[in-house]
Amino acid sequence: MDNRFGRRLAAARKETGLNQTEVAARLTAAGFPVRTQAVSKWERGTTLPSAVQLVELCRLYGIRDVVSAFAPAAEKRSPARVLPLYHLAVSAGTGEFLDGADYDTVEAGEEISPEADFGVRIAGDSMEPRFVHGQIVWVKRQETLRSGEIGIFLLNGAGYCKRLERAGGRVELRSLNPLYPPIRVGRGDELRIFGKVVG
Repeated sequence: MDNRFGRRLAAARKETGLNQTEVAARLTAAGFPVRTQAVSKWERGTTLPSAVQLVELCRLYGIRDVVSAFAPAAEKRSPARVLPLYHLAVSAGTGEFLDGADYDTVEAGEEISPEADFGVRIAGDSMEPRFVHGQIVWVKRQETLRSGEIGIFLLNGAGYCKRLERAGGRVELRSLNPLYPPIRVGRGDELRIFGKVVG
């Protein structure tokens, strides 16, 4: 059980120099009768004080800002990272056009690589078993890739998720699924690299 509230309550009490018995006595004198065991249970996190008891505890401990006292800045949620997710899929098959301006923004959690700059959906099965149809892949924006790296490409107007292979002066976009032949990039072809797949 998360007992951050109880630990903060205990820390506030200790800062005033009071023990649990003294706190119980002062609450009782203020018209909120409690026993020492109740104060102990609050600090262990097994029970919680009522709203009026908490107000009196804050008065007793000299706490003016309840939010700051019980939700310190260090534990507040950091601002969310927002990434674009493009509407049109990149092909893991025969190729689809990748529209560079049509996208939604999505909140990126910790499961998404911190290197990622944008996401696209996979269409087709040529990158199975690693990537399946409909899956979102996250991409680090860069204009070059090393041979063997998986990236997002625009080849003659069609978007692809493939592995780049360079050998003997040849450039190919290869599938992970052996049922699909490599796509050879010829001298007259227009190839653009959007980035490296990082998740």
